[in-house]
Amino acid sequence: MDSFAKIARNGIQYRKLYTSDYVLDEAITTCRRRTGSHELSVRLGTDILGSKSIVVLRVDERTIQKSWELYKQRDDVKLSFTDATCATLARAHGITNIFTHDARDFRPLNLNVISSL
Repeated sequence: MDSFAKIARNGIQYRKLYTSDYVLDEAITTCRRRTGSHELSVRLGTDILGSKSIVVLRVDERTIQKSWELYKQRDDVKLSFTDATCATLARAHGITNIFTHDARDFRPLNLNVISSL
């Protein structure tokens, strides 16, 4: 059974899921680009923004500055600026587990990478 279906029927204990406004932007844009469907991208955005399980963290000026410093310092990691903002937000909010397919980008930052639920 799908992990999200188990969560929906209270079959799995879970914590809230966190994302950022930058990742939300990437998700909606990628959905429309890959599917060609404005309707699907709107549904995705609506589902995320209306979710009781997903918290959207905002990238503010302080986060941008800290992320920029991280991005400049870590030339050893193929980190996108969005990845740097995620790492910065994770640290600021005490988040240690990152759900991503970019394990090589986050493991060197001492974040626990989860690639499946």
